[in-house]
Amino acid sequence: MTSKLFCFVLALAIFSLISSQSEANIDATRTFQTIRGFGGINLPDWIGDLTQDQTRKAFNNGAGDLGFSILRIFVSDDSNSWSKSVATAKLAQSLGAIVFASPWNPPAAMTEQFNEGDRHGKRLRHDKYADYAQHLNNFVNFMKQNGVELYGISIQNEPDYAHEWTWWSSSECVEFLAKYAGQINCRIISPETFQYNKQYYNDILSNGQANANVDIFATHFYGTPRSWMDFPALENDPREIWMTEVYVPNSNSDADTWPEAVEVAVNIHNGLVVGNLNAYVWWYIRRSYGPMKENGNISKRGYMMAQYSKYVRPGAVRIDATESPTDGVYISAYKNTDGTIVIVTVNNGNNSYAQKYNINGKTIKSVKRFMTTAGENLAVTENMPLTGNGFYAQTNSKTVSTFVIS
Repeated sequence: MTSKLFCFVLALAIFSLISSQSEANIDATRTFQTIRGFGGINLPDWIGDLTQDQTRKAFNNGAGDLGFSILRIFVSDDSNSWSKSVATAKLAQSLGAIVFASPWNPPAAMTEQFNEGDRHGKRLRHDKYADYAQHLNNFVNFMKQNGVELYGISIQNEPDYAHEWTWWSSSECVEFLAKYAGQINCRIISPETFQYNKQYYNDILSNGQANANVDIFATHFYGTPRSWMDFPALENDPREIWMTEVYVPNSNSDADTWPEAVEVAVNIHNGLVVGNLNAYVWWYIRRSYGPMKENGNISKRGYMMAQYSKYVRPGAVRIDATESPTDGVYISAYKNTDGTIVIVTVNNGNNSYAQKYNINGKTIKSVKRFMTTAGENLAVTENMPLTGNGFYAQTNSKTVSTFVIS
């Protein structure tokens, strides 16, 4: 018996054991959000700059690269520091990434100390809102003059969790957005709340002018459970929702710890499927607990991101898929602009089993799998056995598989 025939017979034997309950049905005619991309922040002011090689590894999409397409940068309150972000931003942009910016603090002369209830510390003076808008606009112009066209700029990083930076109440955010954000010559990104704080977004939506001045809604996902990620008020809005900062599950351990790293893939899945996110952006690109370790090597957490970022490309549309055919298994599907369909299967359960995939209305020509396990990173399986509009694959415990389908 030839090896190809043996594999096919084995696959049929596996298929015969699959119950109808374990089937995952993919419907490319039912579409959801467009994927803008995946990425992380470069913050040379705090931890040093990415090297050129590290930047290429992050934003190229060849073998050994992360395939990121979004770079977040820091708006320093000190304009003399703005040049620190330019070189890496220019290089990332030349590699096809979009660049957006986030501020932590206004210049010190624009702030004051306050004490209101359980909030105390620093805030933007109410008579300095126009000056702050000019400060942000100056950053946009500086980056443009230095070759970086910002895709967007947010008005504040974590206004609701500002123990070490600037607090903003939701009403203060609304006032600034309504009266001053229109003076900034860039797409405006909403305040990026710490934990998807719905009050901020609901207050923006309920104010006509503030709402009109927001181009992208953004949040962070720290400690955000799956149930909090569903927010119909924004999901039913035509504007995009970006998750612009998180690390999962912690910042204390080595990013190669396994199977802990699988939690990254679960978090991405929940954000894309439950929260209908258009973008998923990690905290530091290079950090001991990040997608790239301090030595420049991609970590296991990084490979969890790469299972999405390398194959679900900018402009892809999420399509309907049976989300959880069995306990601990999470499936999502996407259609790229080149017509390929991508399925990502996260098995965070304790059992391995055979999974049948059906793609409604499509005849499959080929399927290639990329799988990360405890001992493998994006390991490739070519020419998987097909059954007309379907295929099947062994789904091992604590693994993530990405199927690229023509």
